[in-house]
Amino acid sequence: MARFDRRASLLLVGIGSVSAVLAAGCHHPEKSSFTGPRVYLIQGAPSEQSDGLELISHELQKQEINAKVYSPDDWLRIVVDIDARPCEEVILVGHSHGAFLATQVVRHYAQEHKTKYIEAVFTLDAYNKDWPHNLREAGLCDPHEKPMNIPIGHNALRVRNYNQSNPDSRRWGADLVTTRATDQMFEHPYYWYDDFWNRRAVGGQILAEEVTDEGVLHVTIDNESALVQRIIRMCRRAALSPYHYTPPEHHPDVQAKPEPAPRRAKRESAV
Repeated sequence: MARFDRRASLLLVGIGSVSAVLAAGCHHPEKSSFTGPRVYLIQGAPSEQSDGLELISHELQKQEINAKVYSPDDWLRIVVDIDARPCEEVILVGHSHGAFLATQVVRHYAQEHKTKYIEAVFTLDAYNKDWPHNLREAGLCDPHEKPMNIPIGHNALRVRNYNQSNPDSRRWGADLVTTRATDQMFEHPYYWYDDFWNRRAVGGQILAEEVTDEGVLHVTIDNESALVQRIIRMCRRAALSPYHYTPPEHHPDVQAKPEPAPRRAKRESAV
């Protein structure tokens, strides 16, 4: 009887621990007091110093635009939030490994059974550490090379990819390639994984804008305020739509207008 009680207690403890794990892994959609598009900012690895994304989020929230920073481990929560509001416009911003994960979100909705379009995607030094690269692409052997082009789904309506080939950086940002206006857009998107494993480049339009001259390194974006401000402006511009209107008096940098004095008070003061 004691043995049975012990087994039963162990079973109950095990069930309780599993329930706790499941509860911790459950993600509820994010709520916000603002209307309009939502900006998802995906950080890179801890060693890649994505502090600039925090500044972008802060500035966008001051302008009453939904913006939140996600870690690379939480990128699937973005899919949960998008599925909870399928009619809401989506803007993705990613740095380094987080930029690659932003392309993962886009390709998730590029499947044939999905009808979700991504309003805009802005990537900074997109780099994929999951698929194999040679030593030159990984920055471990000279001369350095850019990693293979990263495919991004055709359902991204606006894409800007900023990368660099700074010789002082151990890793360089990759170019993006879109399958829009190609025959590949009608095929299942996950065949691209096979192309990467077999080292076959994905065909399509190359998306890249070199920012080496601006002093941007792959491991960080917080050393170049001009690039951060550019992303803020592009997010603000992409968020403007007929469904997103913020009254001027709600902006923190707009001074309140003085209330007009009653006419009777004006007459009495004139007399």
